Parts: sequence; C-alpha cells; structure tokens
Amino acid sequence: MRKFISRICKIYFGPTMELRVRLFHVLAFGGTAVSLVMGVLGATNGLVGNAVVNFLVAALSFALLTYSHRSGNYQLCYTITIVGIFLLLFPMLFFSSGGYHSGMPAFFVFAVAFTIFMLEGKRAIFLSLAEILLYIGICVVAYHYPESVHHFDTETQMLADVIIAFVVVSVVLGVSLYLHFRLYNEQQRKLDEQNVMLAQINRAKTEFLANTSHEMRTPLTVISVNIQAVSGILQSVDNSITDPEVTELLEDAQAEIMRLSRMVGGMLTLASISEGTEKGKTDFSTLLGGVADMLRLTLSKRGNKLKTEIEKKLTVFGNADLLSQVAVNLIQNAQAHTENGFISMSAIGDGRQITVTICDNGSGIPKELLPHVFERGVTDKLNGGTGFGLFLCKTVVESHGGAISIASDFGKGTKVSFTLPAYQGQYGGDGR
Repeated sequence: MRKFISRICKIYFGPTMELRVRLFHVLAFGGTAVSLVMGVLGATNGLVGNAVVNFLVAALSFALLTYSHRSGNYQLCYTITIVGIFLLLFPMLFFSSGGYHSGMPAFFVFAVAFTIFMLEGKRAIFLSLAEILLYIGICVVAYHYPESVHHFDTETQMLADVIIAFVVVSVVLGVSLYLHFRLYNEQQRKLDEQNVMLAQINRAKTEFLANTSHEMRTPLTVISVNIQAVSGILQSVDNSITDPEVTELLEDAQAEIMRLSRMVGGMLTLASISEGTEKGKTDFSTLLGGVADMLRLTLSKRGNKLKTEIEKKLTVFGNADLLSQVAVNLIQNAQAHTENGFISMSAIGDGRQITVTICDNGSGIPKELLPHVFERGVTDKLNGGTGFGLFLCKTVVESHGGAISIASDFGKGTKVSFTLPAYQGQYGGDGR
C-alpha cells in the first residue's frame, strides 16, 4: 500500500511538475473523492438528484485527471473544469442540496480560488467574475423562490453537509497554498544561490578586466614612447633619405596605439563602475570649467574654438573623475568630427536637475549610425574611434541617475545633451 501511495505521489505530485499541474491534480483527486462521498450521503438521505449530480462531478473529475495526465493538455482540462463543473454542475448541486443553507457556498469559494490559481491574465479575471456573479445570482433566486431548492429533511443533515464542505474546502485550499508557498520558497532559495554565484562571477570578471587593463597600459606606453623616439630620430636626419611611407606607417602605428590606450581607459572606467564608485558633493561648475581649460589647446590644433556658458554654483552628487571623463569624451568626440569650426559647452540648472549641452558644427553623424551611437563598439572608424566613448558616457550618466541624448544633422553638426540630478543634500548633507 505504501509503495502504491508513493508511486501515485511521484506520478501526480512530482517536484519537477509545474505548480498549476500539481494543484490541478490535488483538486481533481479531492473533487473525485469528495463528490463520491457527497453522492453516497445524498443517496442515503434520499436526495436522488443531489446524488446523481455528485456522481457526475466525480466521474468528470476523474476523467479530466486521467485525460490531462495522459495528454498533457492541462489548459483544456482547466477550462472544462471551470465551465463544466463550476458554472454548470455547481449551480445544479446548489438547488438540489439545500441552497445557501448547506455547504455549497464554501464550494463556491473553492471554485473562485481554483479559477484564479489555474488561469492567467484576463481569462482568470473574466471567469472568476462570471462565477461570482453567477453564485450571487442563484443565491438571490433561492431567496426569492425557496420552492426551487430541495432542502434537507433534518437539521442534522444540514449540519453534516456544512461541516463536510468546510473541512473539504479547507483541506484542499490548505494543501494548494502549502504547495504554492513551498514551491515559492524553493525558487527563492535557488534564486538566492544563483545571485550569489552571479555576484562572484561578476566580481571575478571585474577584477580580470581591471588587472588586464592595468597590465596593458605599461607596454602600450612603452610602445608609444618608442614610436615617438623613432619619429624624432627620423625627423633629425636628412629628409632625402627618409622614406615617406616609413613616416606614414609610424604615424598610423601611433594612432592605433593611442586608440588602444583609450580602449584600455574605457575598460578601466567600466571596471570602476562595476565595482561601485564613491560619490560625494561635487562642484560641477568648476569641474566643467577645468575640463574646458584643459582641452582648449588640443582643440586649437585643429583650428577649433571652444565657447563655454556654465552657470556658477552648480553642484551634483557624484564621482568627479567619472563625470570629468564624460565631459572630456564628449568634447573630444566633437573635435574628432570638427575642423576649423566651433564647439560649445553649456550647463544650466533649475534647482532639480542640471542640463549639459555640447554642440559642434562639424561633419555630423550618418542617419543610419545615429540610433546606435550609444551602443558598445559602435563607431564610424574614420577618426580613430573605439566605440567605447559614448557608451561609457551613457553608462556613467545613467549610474548617476541622469539621461543622455544626441541629435545630429549629417554634414552640419551634432548636439549631445545629458542631465544629472542637482545636489539635494544626499547622505545627511555632507556628501559622504
């Protein structure tokens, strides 16, 4: 007997089964057993109609249990159960077994709970509302037309019916909730384990990224210095014996080294964001002014002029190094696409947020490329781009609670804007 019960539990209530499937099996077994018992009691008490309907419910419950297990078509079985049993047979049982002076109202609660458990979305809402309205309606009919209800002959029969219905519904719903919360706890435990594992993997990835970037910087610097030294030597000798192609190759190599160096810098920035950066109250006006002063000489080498309009006393809560990198990247991007032109940087605040806008009248960005410029690795590759710059800007800005956008008219210029929340006295007002 124990082996038989164990086999039944494994077949119908195995831990690998979906929660709804296990709940359906619980309800189908419970419905079959309870309907048989209620049918026998109805026949014993002379309630022939009640007994017939209960035996029909038992037969339908067992048939659905068998069919669903063999076919796997549980959604169809859920629908048949709700429509055939809850919406058709339950009202018949209501009128044939005492109306609302019986245990049927408890089964109405059971029917609505089953519907919500088994179905999803709008179907669950629609059918559960239909059941509630139907059950309210038949109770009202039974109140106004008591002759339509087959009442129990004795108070004892009515009490027994109410007790049985209460116990059955309580047990079935209790088991259903127990399975539900047990599965929820299992899934929560697995989720916690996966989160710990993912955190360890992410930490290892970040450490690898940071270590690799640091290790790459030294040889890149050495190669760059050596290339500059060779270029200096070649310039010091007679130009007539220097092959122009050699000079061009050295310049190309230097450009690629610088591009790699910027990529390494981008990797380091990503690593620092992943690890979590220290933030504090930052004088954003001074920060932007310092970036502008630092880049003016570089911009002038391509004949570009930088114009700034930065409001005073703009403050943000953030990491100064990362925010400086955003401003530097955006101005350098503008310079890469602008020659003998104008670049402007403005910053204004309204008390709640600060808006920074960087414009240029350069070559602009092609329309097909514009929607993707903030994606990692996307670049026009014409100006030594790495595909990291704008991606890093977006990552840094969003990590500070801001947003960034871009607009460009190909051949006429580009406008990049980003917003940051203004400082509001985070962490007790000291910025630490």
